[in-house]
Amino acid sequence: MRFQTNLANYLLNAGKELGYNIVDLNDMTWSSGFMPVQVTGYDGARWSSDYALKNKIYNNKNGNLKILTNTLVEKVLFRNGYEANGVQYERNGRIVEVNAKKSVILSAGTIGTAKILLLSGIGPKEHLSQHNINPLVNLPVGNNLQDHITTGLDLVIINETLPISSNIILKSPFEVYNYIFHGKGVLTHSGCEIVGVFNIKNETIPDLQIMALPAGVSTDAGAIFAARMGISNKIWQEYFAPLVGKQVISILPTLLHPKSHGFVRLKSSNPKEAPVIDPKYLTDSYDVKILIEGLKLVQKLIKTKSFKSVDAKLYEKPMPGCENFKFGSDNYWKCYIKHLTLTSYHPVGTCKMGLDESSSVVDHRLRVHRTNNLYVIDASIMPSLPSANTNAAVMMIAEKGADLIKYLWHINKHSCHIAEIFIPSTTTTTTTTIA
Repeated sequence: MRFQTNLANYLLNAGKELGYNIVDLNDMTWSSGFMPVQVTGYDGARWSSDYALKNKIYNNKNGNLKILTNTLVEKVLFRNGYEANGVQYERNGRIVEVNAKKSVILSAGTIGTAKILLLSGIGPKEHLSQHNINPLVNLPVGNNLQDHITTGLDLVIINETLPISSNIILKSPFEVYNYIFHGKGVLTHSGCEIVGVFNIKNETIPDLQIMALPAGVSTDAGAIFAARMGISNKIWQEYFAPLVGKQVISILPTLLHPKSHGFVRLKSSNPKEAPVIDPKYLTDSYDVKILIEGLKLVQKLIKTKSFKSVDAKLYEKPMPGCENFKFGSDNYWKCYIKHLTLTSYHPVGTCKMGLDESSSVVDHRLRVHRTNNLYVIDASIMPSLPSANTNAAVMMIAEKGADLIKYLWHINKHSCHIAEIFIPSTTTTTTTTIA
């Protein structure tokens, strides 16, 4: 990351004071500690796999690639019972069926892929029958929904102005110039500066992550962040609004391996209707306990010499609804967590990979059980969450999945024939690849 505030040093030094190591994210010999954030970036901008590959994708000269935008895939088509041979999609009011020469690959993400399979008749038999969808294969599609959740927004106030507020940036035309022409400066900031991973209840794998951001919901005075994070007007006015103008930082405890698992289901058989998503956050008491331990770690961090140098303190105004509990007690934190916990946008697991068809959706080759030529290649196949953000893991799933498909069809890597990719312009990407 090209730009960091002083928060990075404060937190690394605080971690050292508490006896934690400063580690390399790519060194697998450590079990816990703090580390600088690593991001996929180029010239100071975030760099996704789409951007990285777009020249190859969009300048394809072989004529074997066609991309359709504003296209909604409605269902997978089958012949001879269980052999996937294409998809049905809607575009500009027209329903179109397209055939696949070899395979149908769903890469619509944890929510979108589950929805497409359910609409195609693959999923829990009883649920499909409720929506008058002919059950083709009885599999637990949509079950096992898992997500990293986090808490602790705007919980720490420091006596130092960090150069990332919207007011500071807007008053500095140089920062805009520096970013556009040189890819440098405060606008290259990725948000999170430091992460830490810790073994709280599990000795074999980290179960808690700390993410440190030099800002919070109140940083933009309610312009964007509050609505984007689902903060109600009541919570904003009573809890966050008094922080406007103060330098807040967010040291966010994040649950890495939740025991609370949710589900995705159809609301109706209408492909245009959003599915029902119930993540079941915090329904297992274990998850609450881990987050409480994370908040206690935040308390320890700001009591170090490093954070005392900037007069760091907790924001002790009671969370609305938690006024009857003593601030800082386990009961207070339990109440706080249940009022202010949000997604880290890492949903996985609704098309779980496994051998047992009663508890999984795809096999070790990523093929949907009891079907032919139908594959899933996205985060939905993960049986459980990784002890980190999902970005790199999803890219590796894509890489491995592509190798599996090419090997299956004995296709040379230089002549892989991809017929169609559908990318609708919606907030939930629904991508279907037919090869």
